Amino acid sequence: MNVINYLNEYQNYSFKEKPFNELDALVFTLMSYFPYGLLKKSKFDKDDILKFLENYQPDTKLERKLLDIYILKTMCTCTRYKEVKFLHFVNKRSDKAIEQFQAITFKFKDFLFVSFCGTDATLLGWREDFNMAILSTIPSEVDAMEYINKVRKKHPFIDMYIGGHSKGGRLAIRAFKEVYKKNTIKGVYAYDNPNFNESFYDEDYLNIKDRVFEYAPNESIIGRLICDNKNKIIVKSNAKLIMQHDAYSWETENNHFVRGDSFTDKSNKISSIINETLQRLDQETKTVFINALFSLLERLDITEFKDSDFNKALVLGALSNIRIEWKNTPKEERKTILKVLWSILILIIKTR
Repeated sequence: MNVINYLNEYQNYSFKEKPFNELDALVFTLMSYFPYGLLKKSKFDKDDILKFLENYQPDTKLERKLLDIYILKTMCTCTRYKEVKFLHFVNKRSDKAIEQFQAITFKFKDFLFVSFCGTDATLLGWREDFNMAILSTIPSEVDAMEYINKVRKKHPFIDMYIGGHSKGGRLAIRAFKEVYKKNTIKGVYAYDNPNFNESFYDEDYLNIKDRVFEYAPNESIIGRLICDNKNKIIVKSNAKLIMQHDAYSWETENNHFVRGDSFTDKSNKISSIINETLQRLDQETKTVFINALFSLLERLDITEFKDSDFNKALVLGALSNIRIEWKNTPKEERKTILKVLWSILILIIKTR
């Protein structure tokens, strides 16, 4: 059972009959990934969506992309979400600022749900994620804070929820902490989101903690990065390790997730290796490593990931050129990359 089963079972109930819950929030966060930019406008209704989907074909064979389409169609036709309006869509990309940001607001009669998109399948999106390890605030977090305040000003009196999956969940938490009129925010739902540095969890955060709901699968890796946040609600998944990041693999029962007792030993080991590596390396080394690594990937023409066939061809093409491009990498950058990889290897050996 997963969120699709929940949607099929609850789609004919109104929010009055069956109140808003953590699986509704997941539905809205998953729908933040859809490429609404193809509609070429910032607000639209369900009829616009249904008309667009008549001829829409995703550019990948990934099953979750097909499931996204199924959820979006269901949202536009079922009783539970029939009032939905799609507002304030924003998509921003900047190679210079190293930013990939997308957000959309779902409006219902009695509440708004602001949904922040997580990392897309591009190298730009992944590079911004890596920058979380070296920057106190990434560009998407600034935009998320501005976005929340703009939406709040346009809709000052209606209840609001905020959410996101992966990086989107981190954006939601950061925006909530900074937003004005916090009392109008009913809750924040973050799914397998990377954490913040320890200094983020200060008194201001403690004042909002009771309205922040963070979920992570029992073999989570992404949701345990940066620091080991003890506030995660652990859920069961039918996948393994990094594949558990796909929220379609999370197990549900009725209108809630199936809870897990604890993180697995594998999750503990991998997350500790990554986080200890980040803590041991100085800021300059991390910065040089990230810049050098992504410069190498760009020269290898690795710019976007799609389905397995596409990715396999991409990797084979990169392998044929890696020796040449490695030699073209400046000597100091090569030394830094090897230093970081060696640090990771040492920690792996120590934790075996």
